[in-house]
Amino acid sequence: MYFIKIIQVSLLIGTFLFFVGCGSEVEVNYQLKEPAERLLYSEGYFATIDLKGEERMGTITAAYSKLKYASLGDTLTLDRQFEINKSKGYLKNYMPSELLWRIREVSIKAVDRQVIETKGFELYDTLLQSIPMPVRWRNQLAHPENVKHLIRNEKHRWEMSHLLQGPVPTKANITQLLKDRGRLNFALIKIDSVVTNGFHNLDSKRCLGYMIHLKENESFPYFIWEQHVNSGIGTEQYQSYYKGLKAEYYTQYWVAIEPETGIPCQEREFKQGVHTMVNPTTGDTATFKSNITLERLYTTEKE
Repeated sequence: MYFIKIIQVSLLIGTFLFFVGCGSEVEVNYQLKEPAERLLYSEGYFATIDLKGEERMGTITAAYSKLKYASLGDTLTLDRQFEINKSKGYLKNYMPSELLWRIREVSIKAVDRQVIETKGFELYDTLLQSIPMPVRWRNQLAHPENVKHLIRNEKHRWEMSHLLQGPVPTKANITQLLKDRGRLNFALIKIDSVVTNGFHNLDSKRCLGYMIHLKENESFPYFIWEQHVNSGIGTEQYQSYYKGLKAEYYTQYWVAIEPETGIPCQEREFKQGVHTMVNPTTGDTATFKSNITLERLYTTEKE
């Protein structure tokens, strides 16, 4: 499968870079001399594995936003404004993690990698009421815990794209370096390694790329399960397995940033999930796998 090949190639690249050594260094900063605007295109591909072991695409999400970055002393700010939704597929309006991009306006404040303030998530309920959907899904999406998950996702992305600071080798395994600097101490995720892979020409910018290998839990396992058993991919027999839902992911998180400002040029996540579900009547446990690809492109608007 294409997804698996990407994972294998990325692993080979990471292993090669480990042995290459440090090479040259670059200084990474997170300060702007003046505000900067970007256009953001975010997309997500959500696929599950059917009973024959074939990868089946269920939902493709896509959204366009406008971004504005600024800094005041040590404080960084980001304002995001939703523009257009282009999602399609079974859960095009209900994939909860992706509804984040459709909240009308979101703003955050951060110092280095730590987000200290988030605003705009009170508009989440307004968003839910504006989207046609079955009552049972609206009730599930309206649970107060979901907004907390979305805020955690927002913070998680910021942390991953602000992982580097100061001088770093441009091509090396920098895991121990970041540990020594106290930049890998996260409570909810386990980072296995971080590898820089040189400069990339993206949107006419010279962007430093790095790959993060990590393990994490799925915040919204129910909805991948919903797609798996109800979207006509041949697993409907598991509709009665709706308790004990959990998911664990192996994730490759690739980021490319402008070293002078720290603004992302591109982010890409490849997630291989193992999901568990339980039949409440029989107590039987079943598992299935999913493949998720998330990509975010940050471009400068052409005049």
